[in-house]
Amino acid sequence: MTELSTDLIVAAPADAVWDVIAHRFDRIGDWATAIPASTALPPPTTGPPPTAAPVAGRVCQTGVRLAPRVTETLIAYDEGQRTLTYRASGLPAFVTMARNTWTVSPLDPHRSRVSLRARFDTRGVLGLIGRWAILAQVRRTSRHLAEDLRHYVETGAPSPRKQRQLRRAGRHPRLAG
Repeated sequence: MTELSTDLIVAAPADAVWDVIAHRFDRIGDWATAIPASTALPPPTTGPPPTAAPVAGRVCQTGVRLAPRVTETLIAYDEGQRTLTYRASGLPAFVTMARNTWTVSPLDPHRSRVSLRARFDTRGVLGLIGRWAILAQVRRTSRHLAEDLRHYVETGAPSPRKQRQLRRAGRHPRLAG
């Protein structure tokens, strides 16, 4: 199993950061350049929802040829601890499991730490080769993700990079709040 982790500091209260990450989980496409667009995953039609989350998950348009559309289903959600975990599907067949956990912790009344813990497994020769490609892609996109999240939470508007992407797609930036 391959594990990746990163922590970033955001100059905003933990509740404001959690609002963007959790309460608007399905709207990551509004602020993250790595996700050109996203929509809410419909709730399950039978049985109770698997978590107490505001949405069941999201469907992300990635712009990546190998996985143009990825479904991220929330599998754990804790409002009090400000942590959520989702499982990704719609990935290449050599990826057998992909899961990510986000946790928001207050550092002081005006700053927060966002911790991301990603885990994925691959299989076969393609998985061995693909693992390195995935790691390279994740390193690049996680840097942009951190910058995009900081900008969105701290200013209430998508980053300049995301705003350019939205304009090229004929969409208008959606402000935080």
